[in-house]
Amino acid sequence: MIQKAPLYIVCSLLVIFLGGTIAAPQDRVIVSTNVGACVLSVEANDRWQSLRLRAHHPQGRGCHIDKDSVVSILSAAFSKADAPKLEGSYSSLSFGRLIDFPWLSQYLAIAASRDKAWDAKRGKPVAMDINRYVAQVLSRRELLTQLEPAFARGGYRIVRVSVEKVLVGGLREVPLYQGAMEPGLFPYDAIVWLRLEKN
Repeated sequence: MIQKAPLYIVCSLLVIFLGGTIAAPQDRVIVSTNVGACVLSVEANDRWQSLRLRAHHPQGRGCHIDKDSVVSILSAAFSKADAPKLEGSYSSLSFGRLIDFPWLSQYLAIAASRDKAWDAKRGKPVAMDINRYVAQVLSRRELLTQLEPAFARGGYRIVRVSVEKVLVGGLREVPLYQGAMEPGLFPYDAIVWLRLEKN
């Protein structure tokens, strides 16, 4: 028992010292606003040169963030001149889960439902990786031109979209979707990043 006491003390000290280092916040909140019951914020991680568009519900429920709120908060973040502000150069902006942004989730599902390159019966692309397919759909000019002016305020442009963990389901799974319930399986959620480049 006497030999175990020093081990417990050492372990406790390691947890205290290392735990504090590991848990130290590195994300800075640049701007935030309430959207319904959720908080929408733009956060910056200067160490990793990345940004995050974070939709957070205090009880962990899903959010329904509209396009105007997204464009507004991105515009505010990229044009903000007082602290905390964006400093340095950033290479990406994470949207997190697409399902928190119903207008994007709907865009993806509807685009796939009309696309011959999507096999609705099997719930996957006809001839490519599902992540690549979803990234291509979300890279369409008709979608990105809605976001680009906000990034341009800070001298950035979107150069690429990348995704992972795509979810596929019926149109009833798509948040706030009210269109025709076509049969089949379509992509409606993914973790999404916009890859950025400074002009």
